[in-house]
Amino acid sequence: MRQKVMIMKRLFLLFLLLLFPACDKNQGDGRRSDWDPHGDHSYERDPYEFFNDSLLITGVEYPGGYDWVRDTAHSSVKANILLFRGPREHLRVPCGGGELWPTDPDCHRIWDGHLYTFATIDGCTVIGCDGEEVLRYSAAESIRGFAVDEGQILTLGQNVSGHGLSFRRDGRVMFLSDEGTVVGSLDRGVPRSGALYCDNGHWYFSFREGGRVHLVEDNLERALPAENILDARVFGKKLYLAYCVQSMNRNTIYISYGGYKAFLEPRFRYEIRSVGFVCDGNQVRLIADVAGARYVWDVNTTRLIDIYRESYCELYPRRGGDAAVITGKGRVVRIDPYGEPPEGDFCFVSGACAVSAGNSFFVALSGLDGRPGLVLRDSVRTVFNYNGPITSLCLE
Repeated sequence: MRQKVMIMKRLFLLFLLLLFPACDKNQGDGRRSDWDPHGDHSYERDPYEFFNDSLLITGVEYPGGYDWVRDTAHSSVKANILLFRGPREHLRVPCGGGELWPTDPDCHRIWDGHLYTFATIDGCTVIGCDGEEVLRYSAAESIRGFAVDEGQILTLGQNVSGHGLSFRRDGRVMFLSDEGTVVGSLDRGVPRSGALYCDNGHWYFSFREGGRVHLVEDNLERALPAENILDARVFGKKLYLAYCVQSMNRNTIYISYGGYKAFLEPRFRYEIRSVGFVCDGNQVRLIADVAGARYVWDVNTTRLIDIYRESYCELYPRRGGDAAVITGKGRVVRIDPYGEPPEGDFCFVSGACAVSAGNSFFVALSGLDGRPGLVLRDSVRTVFNYNGPITSLCLE
């Protein structure tokens, strides 16, 4: 009889577990009241094993209750730059509120597992590694391209006045322009080094000066064959050029590379606001902003892939179908290939908040309505429950 009662109790408990599988003391849209800011910044340990130490994530943590979306204190409030390895906090560096390092998402990046930070003070640019100053040079510049090459720090900086730029190696000037404006920025998804990129062992960047685009290889400017160049890029040892020709009140975009030349359909009656190449792996795309719509072509086939209307698109080229994050009015409206974003209002802080790896696409979203940030991989997501945005991620 006693054995029969024990069996009935076990069956009843099993029935309750099956009946209430979603019971979780951490449910709800708000942040947990018992959250430890110095502990594991996630909800219950994710059952999936893809968030390991090879995924590195940065974010800015503000004090509890501070509205970082409005940022009414204009970065004068004390905060911390966070570095995560997978879902676990690995490092925190004080920023804002009188600290050396600013809270701006474009002022820190991950490279070789380290957190690099950028600041301007007293007419100098300062570079830090894991919170400690490692480089300072006499020019106040906004960092538009950054990389570490064989232990040397490479910077592509735009003068904070808006005029003039420099390409430096460990602070030493390799190339200088007194009036140039850098093409690109550090908040792009591809490449992660921003406006500065490497191809076949050489470092490249472009800048605008005198009404035309200039291309620099290492420390020397390369001659371009036309004046009406909209973008120039070296990829796979080939020089890719995009330029516009106007005729009969229509603007036509032409491309050329490796001796090949073609025009891209359609032809536009409207002003072409910007044109730029995006290259990753063996995939080369051209994106044109025409009257607020983004047209995307596969350069190697000249095929028009997609049109994103009345929205902003951050593209990550890959074989078999590109990944993209599409935003409108500052909010994420679609994530390709996932479709609609999770329920709630989320922003995509910069192109550095996503990375494509094989068949997987990692995306970091920051909550705008009190929800914590999310990192998505395919159909799985993990919560990062702190007060502030997720600012970048990368795989190493």
